[in-house]
Amino acid sequence: MEIWFLIPVKRLEQAKSRLADALPRRARIRLAWLLTRRTLRVVARVPEVHPLVISADLRVLALARSMGMDGYLDRWEDLNRALTAARRYAVRHGAEAIGVLPIDLPRLTPEAIRALLQAGFPDRGLVLVPDQRAQGTNALLLRPPEGIPFRFGAGSLEAFQTEAQARGLPVRLFHHEALTFDLDTEADWAVWRARAQKP
Repeated sequence: MEIWFLIPVKRLEQAKSRLADALPRRARIRLAWLLTRRTLRVVARVPEVHPLVISADLRVLALARSMGMDGYLDRWEDLNRALTAARRYAVRHGAEAIGVLPIDLPRLTPEAIRALLQAGFPDRGLVLVPDQRAQGTNALLLRPPEGIPFRFGAGSLEAFQTEAQARGLPVRLFHHEALTFDLDTEADWAVWRARAQKP
């Protein structure tokens, strides 16, 4: 089965804006770049998936190409619209299932990605990875790839479940430490920094 992972990346200058009170602009840009590079390196170690990096930032797309990955130019800078367009591209090129993976999962490992793949349905269904607040969606795996519209944003976890149930699509919640923790808010940053400083 051909599984494409969509990896959306904001313009570096706009990324991690919710950390503005904790980090100056230059530090946020550097953090976004480091997270992007790390995520792509981890995904590159999972040959079972075909990564498609989606961004309006040409530096990010150049990085993806330098790593042998496909890039897709985000002309909308709206997450759900960009993912929808990129998904159509992936389906035209043979995708039988779609995953979505953000860059702000600092604990991401190849093993976590493989565990998500193993949680996927063999025929049709939606696997959702909740964030640590059980409100947002940190990753997903969908088959068929165009089974439901994207609903990322506030309350996305419930929105995805409602959408899938309305379409008769089986849903599974998948909890994994490396996927559940996302570096999104100042509180997340404090937790991450405290962990990094432990001997």
